[in-house]
Amino acid sequence: MSGVRAPSVLRAAKAVRLPLAERPGAAAEARAVTARFLADVTDRELVRDAVLLVSELVGNAQRHTAGPGALLLVRGDGALRIEVSDPSRRAPVPRAPYTDNGSGGLGLHLVERLSLRWGWRPLGPGKTVWCELRVPP
Repeated sequence: MSGVRAPSVLRAAKAVRLPLAERPGAAAEARAVTARFLADVTDRELVRDAVLLVSELVGNAQRHTAGPGALLLVRGDGALRIEVSDPSRRAPVPRAPYTDNGSGGLGLHLVERLSLRWGWRPLGPGKTVWCELRVPP
């Protein structure tokens, strides 16, 4: 994934926004909110994938920026859109997993593998990293 891609348009049937800035336990809370948001989805593997992707995106914002700003989940038209904002304008760049230092590098590879598509866009002084999954309508 390189550069900025325009986000798709989802006619939202449901949406939830969770502010994450300066919240202890932000990743855990984001995972719990995602699981509750998808409680009616019978495909538990899909729910696990969505929770994992939220965890990765929030974790990346915590590790590589001054912290996540907010999580936005939008569900409609058979898709789930996950967005995590952060205060950095730096583009997310997938790294080679398990490089010389022996850790990290899997987050964006997981996002790329598990989602239909993903990308990022500038947002105010920072950016939003997003991905989409197919979910039952």
